[in-house]
Amino acid sequence: MSHEHHVFRNPPPATPGEVRAAIDRGELFSALDAMVGAVLYGGGDWKELQELYLGLLDHEDRQVRLLAATCLGHLARVCGRLDEDRVVPELRRVGATNALKDIEIYLHPRRALWRGRMWKAVRPWTWIQVRCPGTPTAPANILFCRDQRVEVAQISWRMCVASVDG
Repeated sequence: MSHEHHVFRNPPPATPGEVRAAIDRGELFSALDAMVGAVLYGGGDWKELQELYLGLLDHEDRQVRLLAATCLGHLARVCGRLDEDRVVPELRRVGATNALKDIEIYLHPRRALWRGRMWKAVRPWTWIQVRCPGTPTAPANILFCRDQRVEVAQISWRMCVASVDG
């Protein structure tokens, strides 16, 4: 059994034309490198890159689709602008939450800061469903808030088995 070491390397600079050419040739590895190289070092027109990545969100290969969403987040970081009216709905459609967070952080840092503060202040409650052995009734809920346990139902914790709903 052999072991392979993976070494990180930065992709070389690329242009949107090189990305399209690699995809047309079917060279997936070169296309993925060129996609990252274009957004990080392209220095070209951000609108052209945006259109390229929006088009690649519907590519047949899963890796290309996922990297296109990531590159849109990188584009927000590197260029500091995007056509949010077009990009955000597309990223929501494909479920690219990390790219959406990148866009919020780099294009709207104050809003992201306040959202983070609000999240900490009103952190979502964790509900745990508890089933008591030998009890035919429906499970009782126990509510956890940060480090304190608040019991919603009057049951003995030691006698019950908990499962996290989430």
